[in-house]
Amino acid sequence: MSLKIIFFVGVLIIAISAIGLGANLDTSSTFNKIGSDDNVSIGLSTADITNIVHSTSGSDIDSSTITVRNTDSVSHSYQICVITKAGASISDTVGTSSDCTTTTISSSGTGSAVITFTNPLSKTSVDFAEISIQEIT
Repeated sequence: MSLKIIFFVGVLIIAISAIGLGANLDTSSTFNKIGSDDNVSIGLSTADITNIVHSTSGSDIDSSTITVRNTDSVSHSYQICVITKAGASISDTVGTSSDCTTTTISSSGTGSAVITFTNPLSKTSVDFAEISIQEIT
């Protein structure tokens, strides 16, 4: 008697788990493997920021030079943007991409981009600089 109950409970568990995984008893259950071929994967970045230098004139920061290393074995073009905030001022003009530039870096090479700020900032009140790199090609 107890063997029949164990068998019935086992079949019930298999049926519930198959239905719960969106399958039926004719198909085998599969799990979504994060980052594998049945899921959207996020590739590694092909660029590393190796150096940032803010250039000043007088008491203002006028530009930033960002050095980027291409870690891939092929050449890529990158859009590099930097937004710097100093007090109430932001280096970019709202609604534009004035603090962005595009540069091409050869395979396993290093390149730099100079971004001249539309709105120079007081170097005594810099709060932060945010840098983004987007691989274009």
